[in-house]
Amino acid sequence: MIKKSKFRHELKYVIRLEDAHRFYEDISPFCDLDEHAGATKYYEIASTYYDTEDLRFYLDREESVGYRRKVRLRSYNSNGQSTALFIEIKERHKSYVSKKRANLKENDLLARYQRHDRIPLDEVIAVLEDGEVARELRYLHKRLELYPVVIIRYLRRAVIPHYERDMRITLDTRITSGGQSLPQYSPAEEKYLIDGGHGVLEIKTNQTIPLWLSSALTRYGVPQTRFSKYCLGLDKAFGKGRWWINCRESTPLEEFRKAAAVA
Repeated sequence: MIKKSKFRHELKYVIRLEDAHRFYEDISPFCDLDEHAGATKYYEIASTYYDTEDLRFYLDREESVGYRRKVRLRSYNSNGQSTALFIEIKERHKSYVSKKRANLKENDLLARYQRHDRIPLDEVIAVLEDGEVARELRYLHKRLELYPVVIIRYLRRAVIPHYERDMRITLDTRITSGGQSLPQYSPAEEKYLIDGGHGVLEIKTNQTIPLWLSSALTRYGVPQTRFSKYCLGLDKAFGKGRWWINCRESTPLEEFRKAAAVA
């Protein structure tokens, strides 16, 4: 199954969790809980991100390039098990975002690799049915040689407005990077991107913000911000300061990942 979304805006806010809980209470009369959420109202997402040997996708975002993309293998988890698996291509053109994805659940891809932060992209492509996503991934991989770089994991609470059904309002907490397994959280290996008292609120929409939502945002005084889980996660996992740039010409990605691990 292949799903392609329309271009949309993604508005992000870093918010204190105590304010976030009150915010969700305020907007609850206007929203339905995401059907994938369980009794806790949250579900877990973990993604292996792919990049070039010189981390072109990372640098495009850091340098605010107008058009940029991300490629990631995304798992939706419950009780340490993957319940859904997708390969995704996320594209941004200025303030507009689109996402293309293909379903990978009906295969043994995760079972064949003990370390999910090392799953080669060509192995992912090999199990895809031919189609738009598979052809675009083959083109990107042939041209850019994409490597698995880091796993990003978080818990997500999502609601959908009653009338603006293409809008999603999400709160991501316990955002970490590192680790080796997509389905299984490892506190000893994974590092927090922000402190445990804050989360990232996102509004995903292709239309204007309704008054009830705008009023709630104003009430809690949360300013809009930039927040890239991939870029911050890479810094947390391997050290901030772009240490890879100085050695990228002579050292392949795998080698300077090892160097960072012992630094």
